[in-house]
Amino acid sequence: MKLEIKTPAKINLGLKILGKRDDGYHELETLFQMVDFYDHLEIEIIPSGIQLECDVPGIPADSTNLVWRAAEALREGRTGLPGAVLRLKKKIPSGAGLGGGSGNAAGALLGLNKLWDLRLTRPQLQKIAEKLGSDVPFFLESPCALGQGRGERLASLQSAEKFDVLLVSPHFPISTAEVYGRLKWGLTKGENDISILRKFLSKSDVPGLANCLFNDLEPVVIEGYPQIQDIKEELNRSGACGALLSGSGSTVFGVYSDSEKAEKALANFPKGNWDLKLCKTLKSLSEFLPDEILSYTD
Repeated sequence: MKLEIKTPAKINLGLKILGKRDDGYHELETLFQMVDFYDHLEIEIIPSGIQLECDVPGIPADSTNLVWRAAEALREGRTGLPGAVLRLKKKIPSGAGLGGGSGNAAGALLGLNKLWDLRLTRPQLQKIAEKLGSDVPFFLESPCALGQGRGERLASLQSAEKFDVLLVSPHFPISTAEVYGRLKWGLTKGENDISILRKFLSKSDVPGLANCLFNDLEPVVIEGYPQIQDIKEELNRSGACGALLSGSGSTVFGVYSDSEKAEKALANFPKGNWDLKLCKTLKSLSEFLPDEILSYTD
């Protein structure tokens, strides 16, 4: 038996840091949005064991990979299950703030739940996802969601009408732990408000939304990586309604309300030490998940 799943990237339209928690994590609020930029995960059942293959050198293919850990988490406490080969074809860069690894893990949970006939519901899978990583539950939820806590407490939101997003991913990863470790409360902006973003999102007011983008981690990242500011300025010059660092970086995205402007920006963006990807936002899980997966977890 074999199954193929596309796993999307995400951007953070807003990210507010509320404080440090007793468990060492940071309390936050964030507005997640999926975009149509995908990795591909092929899962095939074998008699026993877990095998992971990846087409990108440097990506671990062992128990340190979230995909492997997702498979092992599903096997925990269950006997008599067959094994699986998980073949990962990567397009989403690692350490880029796009949630590629988290999306891969969510895809593994969904695919193996079906192929191993575990019959776990979406809420049950969410509980497992929370233990794997803060962003993993989002990829099981909906294309647009409010994340709270570490990002794992989710409330689905109605997506805006599709808009264009130009991703600029520098050829260097940024460590999330390093960014949070250098976070200075004096650099965060107290007036930033997720509810304002939600208002513009509900009205599909893309220029209004783009004008209010914020990320409390961005000043910390720019302090260590001034190239991020250069990319933001170039995106704004290209006709973007707004530009922002996604998550802890290193990807910067520009939001466009006009597809023609977005395509022109892609064509004319300066060559540099980065990769470009023009995407559209997603409105439904059915845009990338097979019907057999969606119906199985209802």
